[in-house]
Amino acid sequence: MSFFPSPQLEELRARLSQVADAIFDRSARLHGSPFGRPGATTGSDSRLLSLCGGPGRADWVLQHLGQHWASLAEDKQTMFRDDWESGLSAMQRELTTPCTSCPAGVAECNRCRYMVPSISEKLERLAEEVVGKLETERARVADEEERKEAAMAEPKEEPKEEPEMPPTPDPALKEELEKESGEAASLKEQLEKATGDLTGLTTKNEELTKELDTVKEERKSAREALGEALHQLDKAATNIEWYAKDLEAGKRWKMAAEVYNDLRQMREAKLIRQDGGALSDDEKPKVKKEAVLFRYKQVSALMNFGTYPDPDLLGIAEELWEDIGAKGWMGQEGKLLFEPTSRELRKIHEDYCSILRGNKRYDDAERECMFVWYLPSWWVDKDQKDDWRYDTAYRIAGIMNEKKNYEEAVVWHKKVVQWALEVSPRRMKRAARSGTKLISLLESLKRENCLIDILTPIWAAKEPDDNEIDILTCGYELGSRLLPNRPERAAPVLRGVWEGMKATKHKQAMEVAELLAKAYGSLEKDKELEQLYPWIIDNLTDDKKLERNKYRYALGYVQFTRENDEAEGTLRKAWHELEQDPRYGRDHRDTLQSGLLLGQVLVKKGALDEAQVFLKAAWEGGHKYPNTTLLVRAGEFYSDVLVLTGNPQALDAAERVLDEVWKIASRMSLNNYVRDRNSVLWPALLSAGDCYGRLLLDRQKWAEAEKLLIRVVKLKKDLGHGQDDLEETQHLLEEAKRMQLPPPEIVNIGPRDIGLPNLELPQPARPRSRSRRRQPRKRPGFLSDVAWWMMTT
Repeated sequence: MSFFPSPQLEELRARLSQVADAIFDRSARLHGSPFGRPGATTGSDSRLLSLCGGPGRADWVLQHLGQHWASLAEDKQTMFRDDWESGLSAMQRELTTPCTSCPAGVAECNRCRYMVPSISEKLERLAEEVVGKLETERARVADEEERKEAAMAEPKEEPKEEPEMPPTPDPALKEELEKESGEAASLKEQLEKATGDLTGLTTKNEELTKELDTVKEERKSAREALGEALHQLDKAATNIEWYAKDLEAGKRWKMAAEVYNDLRQMREAKLIRQDGGALSDDEKPKVKKEAVLFRYKQVSALMNFGTYPDPDLLGIAEELWEDIGAKGWMGQEGKLLFEPTSRELRKIHEDYCSILRGNKRYDDAERECMFVWYLPSWWVDKDQKDDWRYDTAYRIAGIMNEKKNYEEAVVWHKKVVQWALEVSPRRMKRAARSGTKLISLLESLKRENCLIDILTPIWAAKEPDDNEIDILTCGYELGSRLLPNRPERAAPVLRGVWEGMKATKHKQAMEVAELLAKAYGSLEKDKELEQLYPWIIDNLTDDKKLERNKYRYALGYVQFTRENDEAEGTLRKAWHELEQDPRYGRDHRDTLQSGLLLGQVLVKKGALDEAQVFLKAAWEGGHKYPNTTLLVRAGEFYSDVLVLTGNPQALDAAERVLDEVWKIASRMSLNNYVRDRNSVLWPALLSAGDCYGRLLLDRQKWAEAEKLLIRVVKLKKDLGHGQDDLEETQHLLEEAKRMQLPPPEIVNIGPRDIGLPNLELPQPARPRSRSRRRQPRKRPGFLSDVAWWMMTT
């Protein structure tokens, strides 16, 4: 059962609980709060009392109000409820509103630090105001009840003596008395409020005093630590430098630049030191060089960290260039802080030019580089073939390219290539670097026809174990350009590039391997292809399943032509993967093509029954792809295996298949695209014609064979086939004509007597056509890609 007699008071009690929770939650974020994080002040101190005073007093007042709630009029109940509701809502809103000045979960600003005591005091003042109003209301109600009781009571009569009548009160004085009483009550409330405020301020003052003491202690500790750090700074300079190097190794460039800047300032402060530790005149140049080198390291770190354009970095670089005495230095080499041929000055010059280019000050960068190119004092021993001079030429070419002066860029890159070829092979890396730039430049100028002459000597000068990426890139470009017209020259180049990229695990190794496969295919180097295809199959990614099946099929074909026993397993795997792939299936053209070649392997092995299954499936499924060599070849090879069985029914089926194939071939020969002499359909059509002619001869259908073979011979002559290709068909045609000649007349000399020899002229035996058991068909010379795969596309 609830303590409070009204649901309205229950709601006020719940709202008070929310405000109290918000007070303690806000207090927990303060540093040093008794409800704060581990390690903070604990126990009941003045801060805890200040936090609990407001909620505790308000809870007591709320209970007190509940005891007298029933005696209040309805309008007074509404007044008390509204006062509590508005006050508590405002406090909760102030406590739960996040501070924009403090980080999440922490209260550190002055407003947040004094908010909690202030809210607690407001809550206590609100409680006191309610108590004052409640007591005033109770007094008013009691006074009214007393007057009512006095009016209702009957006065006692004394018969003997008449009571003395009291003086009649003056209404004006009574009103003034009530007014003064109200003012006194109001002053009492103000006094109580001021007393509460004073108590809160006293508590706050105590907290501030303690916090001030804490800050003083922290400041004292910080000063002691700072003094110790400053004392150890001089001793730690070397360790700081190593730390900066570690930051560079970890690619924390910004922090490394800040450390190098601090080291530079330490060196400059050391230069101007006036106390007993002042430097001598002999030590100052060394320390000055150290300060300059620290600035250079700062610039290098910022170059790795920043992005261009960067005006701040440019300003630091210009200050560095001026510090070493190189600004406007033409003819003033004696004023330089470093020797012109020193490694330090060259690195500073290189980075300065890079920063100028990054900020698009190309003319200034070009001027600085031209000074180096044309001033002999900047070369080692005045040697015109100094490496750094031609590194500068490479930078000049890059500047010309950025200025879109491509012709000048080509000239400077050619200078670098020519210099590297003339000096020694160890400069080939520089030649290859310029060669890769020439590729894009000459392509943009539409002058790539001269790239072969530029790239050939670069690749020829390559060391066997030199797998520098720029050299391999030059080889790749050279091989890809030689491949269309000079595959015999492209093959060794691409082989070297592939070996180098394979050794370095370069991402373009697969692309080069595919070009090498095309080169070997054009040259019909089946042995090399048999070694190359397995690597391609093993290294293709899973998202290139189609290409993997393509190369597995090509490997199977090469193994088949080289009579390798592994051909059957390779082709079975290719056929099985295509059949199981939902994107292909059993009736897909690629699956049928794999089964067609697998059937030929099985025919050679002697497994005619299994071969017949695959070849029949290729023939029946090939009808879904008319006007393709797949259907023509499937019919030819399927008829072959039917003839090899020797079954008369199979021979009839073989004749029907070849008759359908030749009708398809005749119909296809009328299409314009088949009339092309280079069409890949012609070898399949003419081979099917020869096969059909042999079958007709074996079945003694001489007239039909002659008619068919005449058509085949004519097509071969029209297409310009050589005598070797015509010889077999012409031999079959002559045999068909000869078998249609009438047999020679037999001369009978007389009745044969017993014991006399037979004098009849011998009848020559009918010559039979060539055996239909043929060796596997070799790939025609014009097929330069992977087997017959491309013939079906």
